[in-house]
Amino acid sequence: MIGSIQKGFWAILAVWTMTSCLSNVELADEVKAKENQAQILAYFTKQNQSPIAIENGGYYALTKSNATGELASKGDTLRMDYELANLLTGQVIERSKDPLVYQFGYLNPIFANLMTYLKDGEEAVLGLPGTSQSFDGLPAFTPLKVTIKNYVVRSQNDRIDEFIAANKYTVNERTAEGLRYIRLTPGTGEIPASGKVVKLKYTGRFLNGIAFDGNMARTDSFSVTIGSSQTVKGFSAGVAKMRLGERAVLVFPSALGYGEKGSGTKIPGFTPLVFEIYVAKIQ
Repeated sequence: MIGSIQKGFWAILAVWTMTSCLSNVELADEVKAKENQAQILAYFTKQNQSPIAIENGGYYALTKSNATGELASKGDTLRMDYELANLLTGQVIERSKDPLVYQFGYLNPIFANLMTYLKDGEEAVLGLPGTSQSFDGLPAFTPLKVTIKNYVVRSQNDRIDEFIAANKYTVNERTAEGLRYIRLTPGTGEIPASGKVVKLKYTGRFLNGIAFDGNMARTDSFSVTIGSSQTVKGFSAGVAKMRLGERAVLVFPSALGYGEKGSGTKIPGFTPLVFEIYVAKIQ
């Protein structure tokens, strides 16, 4: 149901971005907006809470604070439990059965504004003005109450570190840009010089273990010229550290991968990547 409510709340965004004029409809909406504001503030007063105003007529109050918590940045993964209710009657419209997970910075009409202010580990109640659309349990122009609990902010580096810990890897080297180099099997000989061609077997995965590319099960190998820019930065930088016969795992953030835009339909933006690589030959 959250999908239908969130779609409906696109109407909020449309109303909020409209400029004022003197039509009867807009004057009526203005009256409703003032009524909603009074209703929202009255709710928080009754709860002995001092709400903070946010964009587009909403207010929020923390019910659990965490002064040292991390604020979300674009591309961070957010996880939370939520409950949607009629602010005036308290009737619950929907509550999460499983945590809601989404990337910060991609528009979510109900949660987008609040998450700019909420820190990792904090909890809050949000009051949003209603719209001209009605929903089951939420008549038109009725304020919506949003309760957020168990809020978690995970940056790409947080998620990478959790992946490494879960797999009990030992990081042999971590670069300033965030590449983690994990040697599984040592190689022999010298590290290949710039211009050398390295033939590789590899598998590319997401942090959840799902493979998106690779040639481990095939007879062919993938050729990379050391010092070239034919692959993403994290891959090239990792391969440049490997000797003949070496097997390693490379883990790196999207800044060394496919960035904000991702790659086609396979790899979304802001996605950390994992590559297991074996150096089969150096020419």
